[in-house]
Parts: sequence; C-alpha cells; structure tokens
Amino acid sequence: MASSINSNINIIYFPVFLAIISLSVLIFWSNTNNGNLIFISAQENASDVTKHYSNIPSAESVHTTEILKLPANVDTFVMLIVNEAHESWKEEQHKLITDKNAYFIPTNLVIYKGTKLVFLDADAPWDTPHPHDLELVNVNNRENSGASSFSTGTLDYTNTSEPFTLPVGNYSITDKDYEIKGGTINVLENNQGNSNISGNNKLIVGGFYTPTNQVKDTKDNDGNSHPGSLAYYEQAFNENGIKILSEYNFTYSKCDYCPEGYWPDNKSGNHTLIIFSSEQPLDQTLEILKTFVKDNVYI
Repeated sequence: MASSINSNINIIYFPVFLAIISLSVLIFWSNTNNGNLIFISAQENASDVTKHYSNIPSAESVHTTEILKLPANVDTFVMLIVNEAHESWKEEQHKLITDKNAYFIPTNLVIYKGTKLVFLDADAPWDTPHPHDLELVNVNNRENSGASSFSTGTLDYTNTSEPFTLPVGNYSITDKDYEIKGGTINVLENNQGNSNISGNNKLIVGGFYTPTNQVKDTKDNDGNSHPGSLAYYEQAFNENGIKILSEYNFTYSKCDYCPEGYWPDNKSGNHTLIIFSSEQPLDQTLEILKTFVKDNVYI
C-alpha cells in the first residue's frame, strides 16, 4: 500500500517539478535577452553620441589647415569675425592674433546644403570702432560673376548677422571696408539631410579665440576689466551648457617693434583656439556667445 501511495505522489509531483523548471528557464532566458537588448541599445546610443561629434575636425586641425569641414548633421555654424580683423593682411599682419584663421574661424569652411550660417563680430572697438560689412560671392556663377550672393550688412562689435543658408557652390568672403585675407565657403550637395540624434535640439558649432593664460592687464581703454582667459572660458562654457569639443594652444609674436613681441591690443602672444558645440536654441546660444566676446580681454 505504501509503495502505491508513493508512486502516486511521484506521478503528481514530477509534472509540477518539470513545470517549475521550465518556467524558471523561461524567466531566466527572458531576463537575459532583455538585458542584452538594453545593453545593445546603450551601445548604439553611445555610438550615436560618438558619431555626433567625431566628424567635427579638431582645433589643431583647423588651426594647421585653416579648413573646417562640418558633417551634414550640423544645423548652424557660428563664424567668428576675429579681433583685429580690420587690419591689413598685406601691411599689418603683425597686429593680428594669428596668421592662421586671422580674420574668420575658419578661413575656409566646408558645409552641406541646409546648414545655416551666422557671423559674430568679435573685433573689439577700443579706441576706434571697426564695424564689418561682409559680402559673399558665388565664384562659380559665371552669369552673375561678382554679384553678391549674401551681405551681412554692417555688424558692430558683438552683433550677429541673421541666420542664412546658401545654395550649393563656392563662395568668396570679402570685407567691403578693409583689405583682408579673403575666406571661402564651399557648400556641398546634401543627400544625407540635417537630422541629428537629439530630436528637436539642433546642433550648433563654432570657433572662439582666447588668451591661453590670464593676462597682466585685463582692462580696456575705458578702464573696464575683462576676465577672459582659457581657464575662465572652460568654466563659463560648461556652466552655460556649451560643450568644448577641442582646444589648441598656439603662439603668435611677430611685432618687431613691440616690447613683448605681440601687438599690445591682443594682450598676449599665447592664444587658444576653441571649437565648441551647443544644442540649446540658437537665440540663446548667440546671447551667451555675445557675453563671452565682451568678457574677452582683446581691445
């Protein structure tokens, strides 16, 4: 009798045991695969973030080649008009911050059709204001050779042009009032679109100059002090939600008759080129950059 009872118990519990084992395996398989999916998704997101910035040239490359080619996912490029951009390229190179990307950052820009452009004037006004009126001409347009494709209008210190786009073509940049080293903008056909991984956030990229170290005299000719230096801007960019992508330190001291070898209005011969990005609204980003320009020590 006992043997019969035990046999019946085994018959009842064995299928239950199998069911429990099967359920455990199923749960483990499900959790494991979900974990794998989450891990794969995280890897893909990290990869996208890397791609988001990886195709933007380094500051060193921009300085050395004077060329900045942007990927198609950049919505807007902010092109800095450099301090002392009113000085003559032929006769007064020693007064410039640098002879590389001396008038604009960069001298030669390559973008895809659809990327917007904004010029920001950082040519300091002490003692005399130096407004700039830039003209862009499509050099490949034979029918309208020499005809302006776009004009910034007069830009005073810290002013920005309206955002604009250009058709596919090669454009020269000249200044209506000053003898400068001309720049170029090459607009490529865009078969990729201007999408980016951040949804509604639009990727903004630009360049900026600052003295590498805190200068001895931080005052302008009106007696106002300016905090600008690399350490200051590294903190200020971060606090204002603008990402520094790369930096490059360089020295430019070619003023033979200047006491320390550099033009005094630049306050130093040691400077840093910053390449930055922002995904904040364009208006907000431009207001921050205007403040950064005013904070700089260049006079």
